[in-house]
Formats: sequence, C-alpha cells, structure tokens
Amino acid sequence: MSKKDSENVCFWLPNQTAGKMDVLTPHKMIVVFLIQEYLRLKKTATDGVTRDQSHQVELSAGDRKRFCLLLLKLIQYPDLPYKDLYALLLSPVYGVHPVHLEEFKKLMKLLKTVGIDVMFDLYNEIDKLIVENTSSFQIGIVGLYLRKVFVTMDRMSFHEMKDLYLATIAYYDKGMHAIRLEPDPDANYEGDSVKQTQNQYTPIEPSDHGQLSAKWSVKQSELFIAQQSALLKENEAKALPPKELQKRLNEIIHDRPHCSQAYFLTYMNNLRVREFFGAVHALQRVFDRNPSAGAPPSVSTATSECKEYQYSSLNLAILHAEFGQPKLARTCLRECIMLAQENGDTTCLQLAHAWLSHLEGHSMPLPDKTTSGSLFHATSLRILSHLRHGSMTGEPPSKLYGLLMVNDLLNAQRSMMDLVATGIAERTALWTVYGKHEQASLCAQLLLNVDLKSLGKTYNGNGICQVLCSLVVRLAHLGEFGHALVVLQHTKQRFPRYPQSRDWHLADHYVTVLRAIYRGRWAEATGECQCLFSYDRNLALLLFAHIALGKQDFGMGEKFIARLLQNEQLDPLTRIRAMILHANVYLHCGHPKAFHMLSCAQMFAQKYHLQYEEALVNLHFAYLLLVHLHAPMQASLSLKAALETILANGPIYDRARALFLFARTLVEMEKESSRAQRLQQLGTMLPTFEEAVDMFEKLACYCKAKDVYVYLAQTYHELGSFEDRNRYSYRYRLLEEQYPTERQYLNVFL
Repeated sequence: MSKKDSENVCFWLPNQTAGKMDVLTPHKMIVVFLIQEYLRLKKTATDGVTRDQSHQVELSAGDRKRFCLLLLKLIQYPDLPYKDLYALLLSPVYGVHPVHLEEFKKLMKLLKTVGIDVMFDLYNEIDKLIVENTSSFQIGIVGLYLRKVFVTMDRMSFHEMKDLYLATIAYYDKGMHAIRLEPDPDANYEGDSVKQTQNQYTPIEPSDHGQLSAKWSVKQSELFIAQQSALLKENEAKALPPKELQKRLNEIIHDRPHCSQAYFLTYMNNLRVREFFGAVHALQRVFDRNPSAGAPPSVSTATSECKEYQYSSLNLAILHAEFGQPKLARTCLRECIMLAQENGDTTCLQLAHAWLSHLEGHSMPLPDKTTSGSLFHATSLRILSHLRHGSMTGEPPSKLYGLLMVNDLLNAQRSMMDLVATGIAERTALWTVYGKHEQASLCAQLLLNVDLKSLGKTYNGNGICQVLCSLVVRLAHLGEFGHALVVLQHTKQRFPRYPQSRDWHLADHYVTVLRAIYRGRWAEATGECQCLFSYDRNLALLLFAHIALGKQDFGMGEKFIARLLQNEQLDPLTRIRAMILHANVYLHCGHPKAFHMLSCAQMFAQKYHLQYEEALVNLHFAYLLLVHLHAPMQASLSLKAALETILANGPIYDRARALFLFARTLVEMEKESSRAQRLQQLGTMLPTFEEAVDMFEKLACYCKAKDVYVYLAQTYHELGSFEDRNRYSYRYRLLEEQYPTERQYLNVFL
C-alpha cells in the first residue's frame, strides 16, 4: 500500500435502528414539569395576569428564546444532576423567567406532600397539553418529547410508576442537598458552570436509581454519535478531546451495551491517538455484540445486522491494509463483498472492489455517465484513486486533468465539500509531481481561501491539511523558513491528531532535514532523517544518500541509493532523483557510467511526463559537460533546455545552481577570445553571480556561496585582474571566518 493512499483512508459508519423503548428517568420527568409550567405561564401571559391575579406577566421574545435553547439542551443531551440542571435555570444563557422559576420550585416542593398521585395527574396533564396544543405539537421536538413520555407512561405498571416517583424524589433531594452545600449557589451558577461550548457536557455522577439509571436514551446516543462522527470526518479539531469522548462512549456502552455505533466510534477515537490495539479490539466488539435487545427477530432486523457487518468488514480490511497485511485485508474484503451482494448494497460493493483492486495492483474501469447518484461518493473516490495510479504509471497528464475537471464539476454541483477539497488537494499534488510548483501553490491558495460551507458547516478535513503541508514545503524551498514555521504551527493547531498529524509531522521533519543540509549540519540532518524514516522510508533513504554525498562519503551514499533502486514499487519521482544522485557518485569517482545513469534518468522522466525532473537531469548534463569534459558549447545547449523550467518553477536552491552554472557556461564560452573580451563577459555576468550568491545566503547555504567566490577569484586570477581577485578572496575569507566549512564539502554539485 502506498503512502499517499494510506494517509487518506476513508472510514464508513453503518446505520442502526433502535430496538427498545427508552426508560423514563427523573431528569426526563423534571423536563416535563418545566414544559408544563412554561405552557401555563404562556397561557396566563396571554390572558395578562398570573394565577393569583397579583401582577401582570410579560413573557418577552428573549425569555422564549432562552427557554427553547434550554429545552434543546435538556432533551438532546444526556441526563444532568439536579444541581447542574438548576444552575442552567439561573444562567444568563439558558435562564428562565422569574415567575416560571418560582412556579417550578413550588411544584417540586409539592412532590413529597402530594405523593404518587402527582404522577397520574401528570399523565392526564400531558394528554391535555397535547390536545390543547395540537397545532404547535404536530411537528417539533417538544411535541415528540411529550408524546414519547405519554406513550411510555401509558405502558408502565403501577409498580414501575411507584419506582419512578421514588427515584424522582431521591433525585430532587440529592440535588437540593448539593445546592445547600454551596456557599453562594446563585453566584456560582451564573458563572463558570454554564460557560461550556456546544460539544462539552457536564460530568454525570453514577446514578443510584436502579433500573432508572440510564443517562443516555436511544435518540440522545444516536445524535451524539452522529455529531461526533461528522466532526471527526470534517472538522476533527471541534470534536471532543479523545479522553472526554471515550468517557462519554463508555457511558453510552454502559447504558446500551448492544449499540454497535458506540463501538465503532470508539474504534475511530482510538485511531486518533494511534492506539491501534484498542482500535482492533473495538472493531471486533462490533462483531461480537448480540442482536438488538428487546426487539423480536425480524427480516428488517437481520438485514440491518448484515449491513453493519459488511461495513465493519470493510473497515477491518482497511485497518489490515494500514498495517501492511494484504492477505488478511483481502480476506476481509471478500467477506464484505459477499455480504454486500446478499444485501444489494452497491455503495459498499464499489468501495470494497476499489480497495481489492488497489491491493492486487490494478486499476478499476472508470464509471460511465449512467452512474447512479447514490453511488457518486464512492465513484468520486474511485476517480481520485485512478488519478493517483495514473500519475504513477505514466498516463498522459492531459487525460488525468480532464478527468479531474469533470470530477470537480460534479462534486461542486452536489455540494460534496469533502470531495471538493480532496479534489483540489489532488490537483495540487499532481501539479507538484509534474514540476509545476507555482500552479500547485496557486491551487493550494485557492482551497485555503474558498468558503467550504455546506448546511452551515465548514469543512476542515484531510484535503485542507495536505495543501497546508504543501505550502510549508513550498515556503521552505523558497527560503522563507520563518513563514513556513508559522504555517506549520497553524497546521498543528488545526489538525492536532492522527491521521492528519502524519502529514504535518512528515513535512516538519522534511523541512528540518532540508534546512540542515543547506547549512551543512550533517549530524542534525541525520537525526531528523531517522525520525523521518518512520513516516516515509523512501524519502528518508533519499535524504540519507544526499547527506552522505554532501559529506563525500560516496561508499555509504551508494549503499543508500542501491537500497532505493532495488525497490520494485518505488515511485518514478523518487527513482529519478535516486538515479541523479547515483550519477553524482559515478561523477566524483571518475566512473564513465555517469552519462549512462543520467540518460536512463532522462528516459524515465520523459516516460512519466516529469518535466521538472527532466530539467534537473539536463542541468546535471550541463555540469558534467562543462566541468569534467570542458565542452561549454554542448553544456549551453543542455542548459538551455532546462533553464526556463527551473527558473519558473524550481526551488530557490535549484535556481541558484542553475544561474551559477549558466553564468559559468557563458564565461567559459569566451575562453578562446581575448583577455579583454573575457573580462567584459565576466563583468556582464557579475549580477547573475551576485544573484546566485544572494539566493544561497538566503538559504544559509554558505558553502555554495563560497563556491561562487572561489570561482570568481580563480577566474580573475587567471585573467590577471588582481584587484577583483583580492576583493572576492576577501569576501570568501569573511564568510569563512563567520561560517567555517571543511574543504571537502566545497564544490559539490548536489
């Protein structure tokens, strides 16, 4: 499995139908009491006075809004202790009307004195409220909530009703006791206890109410799991922290041990912190759970169970592929395909076939125009996978970009923000592979500045992280290491956890190695390469070889290059760069195979349409012809084919090398001319030499800047211009005193 594919793993969450009735808890009864008193207050406010006719009640729009927000929080979120619920009633965000609060407190005090009759009165009161507010309760959360409570109470026996009453009394007494222990309850409740974000929940103490101890209802747990799953997929930074999320999931599993979605979200949460053993265990628990408790077996239940099993098999296959276990992954995929065929699930079937084709090393045929809209998400992922495979197998770039354009258009029409972002990130990666770094930077800026909102939610997923990392590398290539660090810190804050953290870890280590190589700090570069090895083995080996050649340890460099070139699965881009380094080894050892190796690298670059790598090969051809074969005319022809591409798209290091070589070539072409003409040509090219020096110094690559000064001093010495020779010798000496470099590190063309 390639690195790119493993970093963009897509996990699929199955659907689940609830199979049992929720139990009524004291918290739910308190919510019903609040609704009852609010409707009474609303009716009296409409009439103009309260029940005791003492003063007029004004129920403002702000009071209505706060109560609606309070109900939404109390109904959708898990049960709260009475102390925390009372704090919400006093808070500035969710606080209720003073008259409403007073009437509610009176009702709660009457619970003990009236006895269990209050439960039967409440049953009749709910029926009356539903009838009187039919138009308001036909749709909406409050109407559904009251109907559900009414139906549940209608099915309860007298013994169950008595237990519910006693549990409510105990719940109220325990909360009032906790409130009395507070030194200043009102001041405390209006402060820190309610300043929580939408995704945070108040910790719930274990209940002691026997059968009524469930804190999470079926709908509450399903809503919570759906919200957190969507956040993990689209905006992981806004999801609950892993520890807090696991605590909530443990509560859900305690209350609903047969909820497979909770186990699956546990699996995804473990992946965030790279707890792979726990992830496999959680995924296996999805298979181990029993059919829905409390529901009689039926055809629909069996179908739902099978669908959960096939998506779990798909995710288990993805996890095995992540671990580099293709045999086990194929076994899980075949099981997934069998279950998907039995249930007619074409979406899961397409995803399973796409992964199976990837593991077996061949690409699937692209979808036709008659593809169903319900399959479009899986189809778009197949197209993106085909683009990656096509860039590795040498398909024409025009064909790949045409397919990508169609895919982007269809994604935008369907407002699939995750696919839109992934498509632009894929376009950025393709431009980078083909050497169009400015186009890649433009695509990255486009994605970062576009408003990726759908249904009020902003996408912040894997595609955003990838283009941010590409910008970090691009800024480092331009010598803007300070700006690269700022973008990297922003990326770390925006994507703090796995799998997105893998991308910025890799970019961080790569930029650090690159900077250390430019500065000639070989020990630091070697240490960072060892860290990089765990993220990208091939890139680390390539940089190890670069470091060895920079130190002129050609034997060790050749060993690293041999390990790379022996890999049959090596991508073309890395293979060509390894061949260029191999040619440098032959070059410095005086071996005649240098030309042959560069020719092979050029053929590979042309075969896979890698224009920038071809330009680098031509640059090395020019260096070989100029320095070792003393053929400046032929060197100029080779350099002419590479110069435009490198100056337009290359990193500042490559541009500085190209300018230095270009100026040297033009000076050497006048070698047969008179001394005056050579001095004139050298004077003409001095701005080019100075520009190359400025670029090297911007990268803190002082050893290369010294190479320029050494060449200029030697050339002026040969021409008898001793004043200019002394000037550049002095500049070399100043640079050497400030940034000393060992002699063997000079004059290395890497």
